[in-house]
Amino acid sequence: MSDALEAIVEENAQARAELLEAIDALSAEHRLAGWFGPAAWSVQDVIAHIARWQQGWSTALSQIAQGERPSVPDYTPNANDPDAADAAYNAASVAQARDLGWEQLLAALGGGRDLHDAAVRGLDVLDADRYAEGRSAYRLAAVAGHDREHLAAILAWRREQGI
Repeated sequence: MSDALEAIVEENAQARAELLEAIDALSAEHRLAGWFGPAAWSVQDVIAHIARWQQGWSTALSQIAQGERPSVPDYTPNANDPDAADAAYNAASVAQARDLGWEQLLAALGGGRDLHDAAVRGLDVLDADRYAEGRSAYRLAAVAGHDREHLAAILAWRREQGI
């Protein structure tokens, strides 16, 4: 595998380790307390959101590696209002995971990461310029920023709550 792809996988793994460390010792009560954003997501909701996006991005990356146009399953783009499209997908992601237990959700998160890592590695069939920084494949592959965005919010919430 190319050094560029390996670096992406390693950075994603580091960000995920940081996220998991931040949520590791939370009690069930804290995991389910709503606090994030307008919908007052809980940590469990945030993890469901991350897991589903990562699973979707892995599909899109696999499509790119096969020379197809990328798409995220069950995501309906809206050129007039991309934020509304994201909000609808996010709400569906959280709703789908409502009945999952914590361990099931963590398994989905880990499974999504495994699929994503494999899809990133699958980009090695392409010329390196196809997954260079700024390209769609790179944006779908380099997801450490998404984990860290939510990590920062979780850490701030933990500080506010004294946990």
